[in-house]
Amino acid sequence: MKTARLTHLSTYNHAVIPEAIEDQRLVLLIGDEIGRSMRARIVDRLEAADVPFRPAVVGCDRPFPGFEAVADAMTELLQTFRPHVAHVAVGRDDLRRTLESDGVSHPARRLADIRRDLNRIIDAAKQSADTDVVLSTVAAVRDDVQEEIRDDDVDRLNVVIREVGQRRDVLVDRWDRAIDRRPEGPDHLLPDGRGLSSNGLDLVASSTTTAIVDALIRAENPWNRLTRIGRGGPLDGIPRPRHPELS
Repeated sequence: MKTARLTHLSTYNHAVIPEAIEDQRLVLLIGDEIGRSMRARIVDRLEAADVPFRPAVVGCDRPFPGFEAVADAMTELLQTFRPHVAHVAVGRDDLRRTLESDGVSHPARRLADIRRDLNRIIDAAKQSADTDVVLSTVAAVRDDVQEEIRDDDVDRLNVVIREVGQRRDVLVDRWDRAIDRRPEGPDHLLPDGRGLSSNGLDLVASSTTTAIVDALIRAENPWNRLTRIGRGGPLDGIPRPRHPELS
């Protein structure tokens, strides 16, 4: 399913101060329904973060239905919002299974196609030269209480997201580590096995905020600044900043 053009999407922004150009850092939240439901939590945490700049959240008001829609719109998203960091948290819809006539079900999209979309998203960000991307893994599910999304599919997709993040040197926000899927564990998931409880949303929002702040701080590194303006080569005494996974 292709996304509508951005001109057809309403937008939101929070704490954007036009005159605060120097110390303001724009954060673009690109999410599905879960991402949309925790937007307020992320805004509150970013406002409370101890950082030497002012985070401001911008983005589209309509959730994205998967990685393909994000990849199709990424260049226009970056041109429209010009964020310092884009946090991409979609993927569940790509895993939704439908039952075929032969009684076999398959995820909506193949991992090879999702891998291609992830690379397209990163390519768009690197071409913009102004945005660092954070890729989020998919939060855990419980497939013993539902058939729509299986935990094995989540695990396989998250491996792909982590591999692409490592190869392309972008930070990966580990939602799968934030959520406990065990039946006897904390109530991170709703009874349907897919949705996140209020406690689960809090945990994921905290993980997202940590990832965004880390990416914003890393973007201030002089190595990143010089490579963005085409000067290349590592600086003497300053190691190249890496983007590890967040636990």
